[in-house]
Amino acid sequence: MEIINSDLQKLLKEFRFRAKNPSVSAKAWKTKTGGKVVGITGLDVPEPLIHAAGMLPIVLLDRDEDVTLANEHVEMHQCGYIRSLVDQALKGELSYCDEFLFHDCCHIVRMLGDALHTFTDKVKKVQFAYFSPLLEYDTGRAQAIKEMGKLKKRLESLSGNEITENALAASIRLFNRQKRLLLSLYEIRRAYPGILKAVEVSHIVASGMCMPKEEHIQLLERLLTLLEEEKKKPISTNKRIVVHGSLCECCDDYVLEGIEAAGGVIVDDDLYVGSRYFNTLYDEALPPLDALLQAYWQRVSPCPTRFEERNPGVYLEELLKMANAEGIAMVVVKFCEAHDYYYFTAHRYFEAAGISELLVETEHGSAPEGQLRTRLQAFIESMEE
Repeated sequence: MEIINSDLQKLLKEFRFRAKNPSVSAKAWKTKTGGKVVGITGLDVPEPLIHAAGMLPIVLLDRDEDVTLANEHVEMHQCGYIRSLVDQALKGELSYCDEFLFHDCCHIVRMLGDALHTFTDKVKKVQFAYFSPLLEYDTGRAQAIKEMGKLKKRLESLSGNEITENALAASIRLFNRQKRLLLSLYEIRRAYPGILKAVEVSHIVASGMCMPKEEHIQLLERLLTLLEEEKKKPISTNKRIVVHGSLCECCDDYVLEGIEAAGGVIVDDDLYVGSRYFNTLYDEALPPLDALLQAYWQRVSPCPTRFEERNPGVYLEELLKMANAEGIAMVVVKFCEAHDYYYFTAHRYFEAAGISELLVETEHGSAPEGQLRTRLQAFIESMEE
């Protein structure tokens, strides 16, 4: 569905600019408020807690640029996300952050903190939050409760502001507002295939990860209004595809564009820069800290860094059914050990259930578009047989 609405085109360009230039939003916010910016990794860092302290959380994303300086310090077999962040730090591109808060979810992220301290003098403060992955055990939950309390005190000390219950409740309502708008966007995407290109949706979500939520909400409200006119246009009849993966970074544009060029239309996703970021709402009926903990314990999308009994294949099959999709592309980032094991669990389930599935392995700085194009075309054609 080709977009010709000039207002919509302008808005989509704004989303793209914000997604690609997080420092612009962060620096403008710092100038306006005088507050501190906290760069974070992972979906389990409780952003409303940072916001309630009067600070701006920015999710640190990889950049679609060649890694240069970091290659001297980080092995090539480490995941591209880590290499990209170290590269950004060495180039001074993360200087807008006053503090870094990483969720200690894997040994590679743990290494990131050491790398930033060791290899560059441009990063001074790195803290970790560790929430137990033992979700099925009382001891794990007790540890998470304790860690949330400790994190609250650390953020209060960093900001110089007390995080009151009212302030945290207001932040939770704000973040839920953004989440609900994005959920509405995805409902439109499923109902009107092709109304937006997959790369455009990626920019919309990514921009919301690295700019003030208040501003992103205004852009989303404008977007949903403009899409009402687009609903009148013919929808795509291409093969309906769900994309899963890229669990710590942006899904490469060439993958998303390749699926569409091969005759598919992406109607839903289970991506880090996608539905995984916003599909778990906070329960506003609970005390605010309890709401943050419940969201951690009951995250909608399964995660390979947690010990939980859910089979990811079951969840993804439900997602396929909800989107009325005909196949799924599993995007696994090279050298991500946790996702490798996770993928094979889902793959065995798909085989037994007769679900059409394609594995796409990606690596930062490598884009074998020709080979992928051939595989995607074969995948789409196989669903027509």
